[in-house]
Amino acid sequence: MDNFKYFALMYLNDWYWWDKPFSERISSADTKDSLDAFHGAAKYYKVTRNFAHSGESKRLQGALDLVLAVEGPLSAGNVCEKVNTLAGAFAQTYGKNAVSAASKFLWLRYRSPVVIFDGRAVSWLRAKRYKVPHGSSYQVYRNKWLEAYSDNESRIRSACADLAAVRDYSMACEWSADEVASVASSRWFQERVFDKYLWFNADGG
Repeated sequence: MDNFKYFALMYLNDWYWWDKPFSERISSADTKDSLDAFHGAAKYYKVTRNFAHSGESKRLQGALDLVLAVEGPLSAGNVCEKVNTLAGAFAQTYGKNAVSAASKFLWLRYRSPVVIFDGRAVSWLRAKRYKVPHGSSYQVYRNKWLEAYSDNESRIRSACADLAAVRDYSMACEWSADEVASVASSRWFQERVFDKYLWFNADGG
């Protein structure tokens, strides 16, 4: 499906219902709420399996501590190092170098310039001749992802610009038009719209 308006509305709903609460609660000063949100995010993003119980008194507390220890701000110059360092810390504790999980949790904390690493996105990029060799680093993946995003950016922006007018058809119906427009015009939001497009279209190339 090549209709970015569909994916823009899809992500507006996802941001309202999933990612916005996860982002706010994971960094909460309420440690119980933070851990509950982290559990929810790990399940939603299907990365729980990367974190075998490592002896901590509360499941995933160690993983959450590692995520919260990553200091910002993140920039284009340091984001790959931050993702790789967190993935390495996961490997030391849990035995798996979970780059995908590291990128997902850091996106929830910092959003852009983090690009979420996802196997379905890799499949789409390869099918469309954006070369992501097997065993590629996060940096190579991110560069190719951004190249593909740039090739579609104008259509994504156009689709997101229409969201304020159709907010009544979304979960964000109680937000004002200005609130929706502010969110939808953000680079991080538009990048996640592209993620939805890649995930949906991966099988068909």
